[in-house]
Order: sequence, then structure tokens, then C-alpha cells
Amino acid sequence: MEAHVAPDVLSKLSQVLSNLVLGDNELRRNAEKALYDEWLAKDPGNVLMALAWFARQSPDVHMRGFCAVLLRRLAFRSINAPSSSRIPNNSAIYDGLPVSTIKIIEAFLLDCIANESESSTRNKVIDTATVFAEESLNRHRPWPEMQAFAAQYTGSPDPVHRTIAFQIFAYVPRLILDQPINAIIEVLERGLAAETIPIQLNALKASSAFLTATDKDGKGRGARLIAPMLNTLPPLPRDSQEAFLQALIPLASTDPELFRPHLSSLVSFLPTLITRTPPHDPSSVTTSNTDDFEDDPTRYAALELLISISENDSKVVQTCSEWTPSLVRCCLEGLAEIHDDVDGDWLDRDPNVEGDEDGYPTAFEQALDRAAVAVGASILPVTFQFVPEMLNSPVWQQRHAGLMAICSVAEGTAEFIEKDIGSVINLIIPLFNDPHPRVRTGACHCIGVLCTDLGEVLQQDYAGLIMPALISALNAPEARVHTHAGAALVNFCHGASEEVIKPYLQDIVRAILEILNASKKPYEQHQAFTTLAMVADAARTSFLPFYPSIFGMAKDVLRKAVSRSQRTLRCRVMECAALVACAVGKKTFKADAAEFMGILFEVEDSIREDPDEDNETQTYLLSTYAKIASTLGASFAPYLPRVMPEVLSAAAIKQEMKEYGDDDEDMDERGDYINLVVDGRRVGIKTAILEEKAILSSSLKDAYADWVKPTLEICLPGLKFFWHEGVRESSAMLVPMLLACGKSVLTPTDLQTIFRTLLAAIGEEGDTGYLASLYKSVVDSILVLPSKGLPPDLANDIVASVQRKLQSLAQKRKQRAEYLLAHAAQDVEEEREGMALEEELEDFVLDEVGRLLRLLDPNHPYLMMVGSVRELGVTPTQSIM
Repeated sequence: MEAHVAPDVLSKLSQVLSNLVLGDNELRRNAEKALYDEWLAKDPGNVLMALAWFARQSPDVHMRGFCAVLLRRLAFRSINAPSSSRIPNNSAIYDGLPVSTIKIIEAFLLDCIANESESSTRNKVIDTATVFAEESLNRHRPWPEMQAFAAQYTGSPDPVHRTIAFQIFAYVPRLILDQPINAIIEVLERGLAAETIPIQLNALKASSAFLTATDKDGKGRGARLIAPMLNTLPPLPRDSQEAFLQALIPLASTDPELFRPHLSSLVSFLPTLITRTPPHDPSSVTTSNTDDFEDDPTRYAALELLISISENDSKVVQTCSEWTPSLVRCCLEGLAEIHDDVDGDWLDRDPNVEGDEDGYPTAFEQALDRAAVAVGASILPVTFQFVPEMLNSPVWQQRHAGLMAICSVAEGTAEFIEKDIGSVINLIIPLFNDPHPRVRTGACHCIGVLCTDLGEVLQQDYAGLIMPALISALNAPEARVHTHAGAALVNFCHGASEEVIKPYLQDIVRAILEILNASKKPYEQHQAFTTLAMVADAARTSFLPFYPSIFGMAKDVLRKAVSRSQRTLRCRVMECAALVACAVGKKTFKADAAEFMGILFEVEDSIREDPDEDNETQTYLLSTYAKIASTLGASFAPYLPRVMPEVLSAAAIKQEMKEYGDDDEDMDERGDYINLVVDGRRVGIKTAILEEKAILSSSLKDAYADWVKPTLEICLPGLKFFWHEGVRESSAMLVPMLLACGKSVLTPTDLQTIFRTLLAAIGEEGDTGYLASLYKSVVDSILVLPSKGLPPDLANDIVASVQRKLQSLAQKRKQRAEYLLAHAAQDVEEEREGMALEEELEDFVLDEVGRLLRLLDPNHPYLMMVGSVRELGVTPTQSIM
């Protein structure tokens, strides 16, 4: 094999590779440049063959592993090659290799697997080989030598060989799908009953992968594997169980029906891995400092397996009488596993710092929340069987756990818990007077969650109980308590009317001002200003008496908060000031407008002058401009020449994308970025600030005319910005607003461009939900057109587009009906539910299409077609029109 790689190639590449693993940054950068620019772009085949050779022959074990990993990453990496290269631009290097080169690499890999003695290096080579196998099959190119290699190893007397075989099948189950089903099952069963744990584990992974990948007949006949798969668990030592459980979780998510015959066994065994003792009464368990047990990942895995089956087979698990009670008892016990560190550093820690919350209680909160969403109301009786006693326990961890249990089940059972919410509130309110600060914090959190999950019920009916409790918590001496109270108050204000908030305004503002005057912790100040902002937003004009002091304080803080450590404070204060201005209205705010805008411009200048300034300040700044514009209306127009360049720049979508390398761990996780993996590329996208432009245009109307065309240049491409739904939706919403503002500046050519861009987006759009938004944008755009209305050629093209879309929707509905008819004898309830959801979205499209046709012609003949398409639905619904 060595003859296939020229010695001079090996010699030169050896030095490059050696430099790649050195700690010297300059040498490594030069080596990377040489590898990509001088080698891969010109001679990729020799590079990959050389890497495979080094993975087999290098005397340095670390170099062998490094080359195996590098081979995998480079072979399927997109590359921009010169025109003389055999590799098409933006395709994988693998795709440009001759078959002979691929075969040499594959042979190197199999030889390396067979002869590598160091286990971690061998695993890296297996990873690379299986990626080659999977990618080869994706390209309809089988690798029979790999299949034969693994099949031979399943019968080897060497345990390492059998482990390798099942590793390969676990990564690439398609290698065995063409074999007789009984033969596959027998091989897997032998592996599950093998004498060593590594063979059993990889046989379990291979069995799970096979059952996931095989067809319906294969799943039915392969279901007999589940029993031996589960039987591997009980005899295992504790430190091996987690890996086995993790191997079962993906199968439980994709094919939960395979576990149905074993639910009783699972619910008897899995809780023993999760709880300290058989969980009959969580309220009787005292908390102890058993760190080894709490840090045991087996518990996480067992809990996740229970939850995965519950989520993906919710109706069936409810037929198992012990399933939901056992799951709830596990979660309730886990919720109480909080160390008694009140005399330690909990009170002094920033709640926003990662790692502040205890790991296991948080995991059990999430598990209980997911279980409630999955099984619904059936979780409530067993939960509230224990919660009242927990809330009255002498152990503070139990009281805290009871509160967390209430808010964990609230979202998934909101419509049911709402019927008895008064009793639930009466359970929570006494805990606001608890002697332990963490329990009072939990009470605040619980009320905040219920305010969000139950809509406006609490605000309308229980303000008299809730507001005095929250105000008492706002006055608590502990920063953690009054900060949580402020956060809960924010949630309460989202659904509260001015009349509900008004009686409590004096006490709320006084408490928050006391916090700001006494606070030494940044997170206290941040939450205090956020709470003030939401209270002002809810109070509206009732906030007028507090405006002079609050707005004056906000201006003062903005002038002084100039250091980098005060960025977040500055952002929260801008938000607060803007919402206070909106609340009191133009008449009151106008006198301060010029001074406040001057302060904002100073903030903007500081961003521009500081190259390290992040985008958080800019995002808040633009949002503040939009709110001030909505308050001032046309009076904001003099500030547009200064504001709009920044707004347009921030929303320039094409400049807001960046691609990350395979090992780049610095992916931007800020709130205004989303991170996606698309075609194997890791991409970070900063979403456009189109909402702010919508507010500006709708508030300023004709005064915004000069900025309509620059905004359209960004808005129209956003209609087809497939990376992010929010950008598309905002763009569709913005188009008719811009048309309304731009009547004096838009030409007939501009109107043609706008409507044809909308029609093009409609023609290409596959997302039914967004399709309704596009049609609504067309309708609203026509409604704001000048008196001449829509040009005849555009009207004709719109009708033609509607005809094509109606035909497409009709075809989809016919296909669904044919599918249900063909599978009438089978259980297709899940498919029917999915179809019902899709048709519900289609009905919104049909409603907007109907509005559009009536706008063009109240008696348009295609209106009958809309009705006919609606009647084709397998789940007929009524029009909302």
C-alpha cells in the first residue's frame, strides 16, 4: 500500500502535520495555510491517501489518531478549488476523487482497524471508516469490503474483534439491512449475551440502530430483540449502566411502540436507578449530602429514558397504572435534592451566572415539566397527592420542592389546573412568609410561572392575593428574594390591566426605589429597572405621578453608566426609559425628548468608538429608538437622519452571517443570534431588526417616506430568508406598512418589483404557516395602494398564482385522503393528527386567498375553488372569515 503514496509526499506532509499539532500558534497557522492552499487545493487525493497511511504506519500513537480524525474532516469538507482542479466548487473533496484513490483509502482504513492495538486510536479510525461508509452509501456507492470485514469479525473468538464489528454496525446499520432478517437478529442476540461488557454495549447500540433504520416488517420481527436488550441492564455494575441506558434513549424516541410489552418491567426497574430508596412517599425523604449519588450520570440516563417513552407514547404509558405515579415520585424526590448552603454563598451569588442552580433539581424540574406536557391532566392527582404535605414539611428543601412541582406541571396542564387555581394559589401564598429565603424565592418563581402559563387568569381574579405577597417579597432584605419578586412581577404585568396595577403602584415604586438606592449588586439593579419598565408599561397613564423622578433617574444613570462593566445596566435603563415614555405619552414626554435623544446619540457614539463593544447595546438602542418613535409619532421625524443609517445597517441581513469551523467553540450565543447546521456547515446568523423598522414606519407614516426605498432594499430579500422564520414573517408584515408610507415616492416600477417579489416568494414557499402571512401581506398591500389600484397585469399574475397554489393544495389533500383510505385497517391516529395540524394551517391560507379574491372581485369565480379545496380536507374545518 505504501507504494501508492510517493515518498516525497509523505516526507513533506509529515512536517506539515507535525507543525499542526504543535503549541506554537504561528507554526500551526502556517501549517494550516500550507495544507489548504498548497496541498488540498492542488493534490487532494495524495493528501487523503497520505493521511490514511500515517493513521496506519506512524510510530507516534497520537499522530495516528490525529491523522484519522483529520482524514474524516477533510474528506467531506466543502472546498473552493481552482478551475484546474477535479473537485467542483462547494462540493466535498471526496466527490472529486477517482474510484481507485477511494479504494486505496478504504483499504488503508480496514487494515488500520485490524492492526491498531491502542483502543482510543482504533476508535478514531473506526469513526472515520464508518463516516466513509455512511457517506459512500449516501452516494449510492456500496462498500462491500467493509460489510464483509465486519461480518467476519462477528464470529471471531477475539472479543476485541466482535466489539469492533458491533461498533461498525451501530454507526452504519445500512451495512446489514440487506441481509436476512433472522440472521441479523441472531447475530445481535449473540452479541447481547456476550461475555464482556464492551461487546454487549456495542451490540446494544447496533440493535438500537438496526431497529431504528429497518422497515416496518423488520421492526415487527426485530421486536424480539427488546427483551434481551433490556435484560443487559440489571446485572451491570453501576458505572456501566449509564452508557447502556443512553443507547436505548434514541430508540425510545423514534420507536416507542417497541417498548410497550415491557412498560411494567421498565417502571419497576428504572426508578431504582433514580431514587435513593423505593419512592413511595417523596415527602418523607430527608435531604442528605450524598454527593456520589447526586453526581451519578446513571440517574440522568434512567430519568431521560422514562421521559422519552412518556413523550413519544403518551397515550399508551397512561394505560400502565404505575407509570405516571412512579415517574412523578422520582421527580418529586429529585426536586428536594438541594444542599443546605444558606450560610454559604447562595445568597451572594448572581442568579444569572451559569451554574448557579443546582444540577439535579433543575433536571427533575425539566423532567416533570416534560411529563406534564406529555400525559396532561393525569399527572395532577398524583402530584397533588404529595404537594400539600411537602409544602408543610419541616424540611425547607421539601417545601421548596413542592413549589417547584407546582410550576413544573403548570404549562402542560394549564387548562385543567386553571379550574382549581384558587386552591393552588392558597397553597402558595403562605410560603411568601417562610423563614427560609430559598422557599420565598421559590414562591416568587412559582407565581411568575403561573402568571405566564395561565394567561391572564391570575391577574384578573387573584391580584388581591398575589400583589401584596409580591410586594412583601420586594421589600425582603435578601437580594435573591426581591430580585425573584421583581421577575415575577414582570410576568404578572404582562397580563395585567391598568386598573389592576394602579392600586399597588405606590408601594411597588417605593420598594424598587429603595432597592436601587441600597443595591450593591449589578443583577439587583438590572432587575429593578426591568421591573420598573414592565410596571410602567402596564400602568400606562397611571404612572404619570412617578414620571419626573423615574425618568430623571434614568437619564442620570445613562450619563454615568459608561464603563464596559455597566453595559447591561445601560441597556436595561434604556428599555425602562423608553417604556416609561410610552406609558405617559407624547404630551408628557415631549419636553424631555430632545435631551433624551441626545443621550442616546452619545451612547451610539460610544459604541462606534469602542471596537470591542458588543451588539447588545446596539440592539437595545434600536429598540429604544422604535419605542420613542411610537410615542412621538411624526415629531420623531427630525431624528431620522441620525437614526435611520444605524437601523438600516443593523438590519442588513447579508452582513449578519458567519460560518464556523469544525472546532470553533466560540459560536455566538447572544440572544440576537441563532446558530444552525446547514449542509454540514455551522452558521451563526444575526436576525434582522425588522420589527423596529415596522414600528418606525407605522408611527411616522408620511414622515418616513424618504426612508421607504432603502428599507425595501433590505425588506424584500428578507421575504425569502430561509435561515430564520422571524425575519421572513417580519418582512411580510413590513411590506404593506412601507407601501402606506411611500405613496408619494414609490413609482409604478417600484410597485411591480414589490408585488412580483411577493408572488415569487409565494411560488417558492413550502412552509404553509408562512404562506398565509405572505398572502396577508399581498392583501394588506393592495388595501393601501393609491386610488388607481392594482395594475391589470399584476392582478392577472396574482390570479394565476392563486390558481396554481389552489391546485397544489387540492393535490396535497387528495393524497392525504388516499393514504388514509389505503391504511384504513391500520392504526394511523398519529398520522391523522399530523394531517389535521397541516390542514389547519392550510385553512388559514385559504382564508387569506379568499380575502384576496374578494378584494379583486367580490364574485370571483375562483371563490368556488377555494370552497372546493377546503371540502377536500380529511379533517373539515370552518372558515374563520
